Amino acid sequence: MVVRKSRYKLRVSTKQKITYRKVIVSISMAAIAGACFFVFNNLGTSENAKANPGKDGAKTISVSNTIVNEFTSLTSNASAGSTTIAVSSSSMNANSRFSGSLSAGDLILIIQMQGASISTSDNSSYGNINNYNHCGKYEYAKVSSVPNSTSIILANSLVNSYSSSGKVQVVRVPRYTDLTINSGASITTDAWDGTMGGIVAVEVVNNVILNGSINVNYKGFRGGSIEQNSVLPGNITTRRTTDSNNGAEKGESIAGPASSLNNGRYGRGAPANGGGGGNAHNAAGGGGSNSGVTTGYTGTGNPDISVASWITAWNLESAGFALTTSPGGGRGGYTYSQNAANPITKGPGHTDWGGDNRNNVGGFGGRPLDYSTGRIFMGGGGGAGDSNNNTAQPAGNGGGIVFLLVKGNVSGTGTIYANGETPARTQGPNGRDGSSGGGGGGTVLIYHLVGSTSGISIEAAAGQGGSQNLTSTSEAEGAGGGGGGGYVAITNLPPITISVAGGVNGTSNSSSVSAFTPNGATSGAPGLIVSLPLSFNPYSAGSSPLPVVLKSFAVEENNEKALLLWETASEINNDYFVLERSWDGIDFEFLGQLKGSGTTTMPHKYSFTDDAPLLGTSYYRLTQVDFDGEQEIFAPRPFNYSLDGTEMKLLQYGPNPFIDELSLLIQFPNNTQLRAELFTIDGKKVWETEQDATTGRASYTLNPDVRASGVYHLRLSNSERKTLLLKLVKR
Repeated sequence: MVVRKSRYKLRVSTKQKITYRKVIVSISMAAIAGACFFVFNNLGTSENAKANPGKDGAKTISVSNTIVNEFTSLTSNASAGSTTIAVSSSSMNANSRFSGSLSAGDLILIIQMQGASISTSDNSSYGNINNYNHCGKYEYAKVSSVPNSTSIILANSLVNSYSSSGKVQVVRVPRYTDLTINSGASITTDAWDGTMGGIVAVEVVNNVILNGSINVNYKGFRGGSIEQNSVLPGNITTRRTTDSNNGAEKGESIAGPASSLNNGRYGRGAPANGGGGGNAHNAAGGGGSNSGVTTGYTGTGNPDISVASWITAWNLESAGFALTTSPGGGRGGYTYSQNAANPITKGPGHTDWGGDNRNNVGGFGGRPLDYSTGRIFMGGGGGAGDSNNNTAQPAGNGGGIVFLLVKGNVSGTGTIYANGETPARTQGPNGRDGSSGGGGGGTVLIYHLVGSTSGISIEAAAGQGGSQNLTSTSEAEGAGGGGGGGYVAITNLPPITISVAGGVNGTSNSSSVSAFTPNGATSGAPGLIVSLPLSFNPYSAGSSPLPVVLKSFAVEENNEKALLLWETASEINNDYFVLERSWDGIDFEFLGQLKGSGTTTMPHKYSFTDDAPLLGTSYYRLTQVDFDGEQEIFAPRPFNYSLDGTEMKLLQYGPNPFIDELSLLIQFPNNTQLRAELFTIDGKKVWETEQDATTGRASYTLNPDVRASGVYHLRLSNSERKTLLLKLVKR
């Protein structure tokens, strides 16, 4: 193997501030052979065996459409305070996406997808949400045990109650130490099938590097299906009906699939966040929805007035309609018209249009949902267009849910996708059916314990309304309504590119409406982008894997004593800290304990002094103890103590893992020559450099010229043959 000698000198600065982990290490060895290397874990990494964060190890996604979750469903109601849930299958590894069946220490997401109650009156109140019930409630829970094939016992009591009739799914969540999604690779999920799917959920102890994508486009609530029954003239009054002759199928929503809706699955009324189906004859479907402003909903969407004459056309519906707005999905376009007329002067319902007189009975747009109580939802399905000529297309599906629980950072150049679907066009010279509505945008949540999100982009936009593609005919049918935008929430909302745009309306290319191509279809409204508060906690009571978020833990020499310093970012039910010491890093002895701060979201600093530290290298360990006795043990810190000042000491270094650059803070007892050498794990030297060093402490920057990622050993030595050895990871 060729040893690459650096073309660059060590850059030295005695004033540079290094903000990496702080250690005090002094090792004197003559050679790597037989050396003892120290591995320094990331600050705050918990080793709580009961919680088992990181139990699935580091994960790199290198292929597209990788699915990392497994799903099952709740088979009976579960009440708040319960610790046992009944499920259809407790193994939760039917597709072998995990190394084994569900077991103690695993993490699951429990979430109720549907079950909202809506008004079913056949009037303007149809589809209003009377009660969300338990729909949208969720929590992450630790598994204590799996006693049989249909039961799961939880480590902590449920916070919420769940109704199995509301389609409660249980999602097995991988617990990674780190997650990397390579460029061109992606994570996705099973599409929602009415019982399970539509969700990507992962927990990551350290960091997520997203250069590829996480994609749940069109995985949410399903759009209305096509049917081929329609009557002429159509019904211009019904909001819901059991007769497919009178209207098309509604989109799926938090109230359930269209087939489960009381008093009828068809008609223009929008059920909760699902789009309404177009009424007969051949009106278009409305767009589904998800989030947004929850006041001022009318279901008629947002008219496109980008062409001045269209203002006049819209106002033929009613005075001032062109300037109205509505949150949620857009409305579907008008019914079938046979003749050519002027849409700028002759409005919907005018008999000159012939056919079904171009009536204004397109499906209403879905409603925006209320996120203020901490619930989450998938995007609603669009409503179908009324059809009878075998050219209609199914309505757009809503976007699914992406939920990332990340202790550290999310970074990279990739994208998270949770968009609603745009329906295909009705096609050909006989494309004489109503178009369908677009799907509502999905939901993306990124919850950080201490880190942040940067670099990536997020899309939770709605699907566009379906369009009509007609040739050689003067008839026209309605274009589809655009969907309503999705929901994105991130801890400490970062300045990254995020889209929750509403979907634009579809258009008709019929020659008879060329002066007004929306032909009654309107656009959906945007969704919401919010910052998650620091107090937000998605885990069940006591289920957070890191009840104490540790910002730093260091050991320093202070007047021939060992000074232990640590700082917490937040604490949950923290009773006290235990301090321990070990000469070999294996067997620890009790030193003392210090009172914690209970529950707090404010940073707190602590210190403890060991008046009689061990000579040579020893190790100090910090343990946090909850009020209920649960413990969290943090990684030990090495400390070297000697009575003379003749040794070279490494005071700080980082980052580890490193990419291209490594920073060091070193103290020298005299003027000397510093030599840095990098070895592979099997002892082959691959890089070296040297530099003059002067008495005192100074910072140095190394640029190891190695390309292969993996584990390396860095040896630092001076002219007096004093040696420091470090174990590094090249990313």
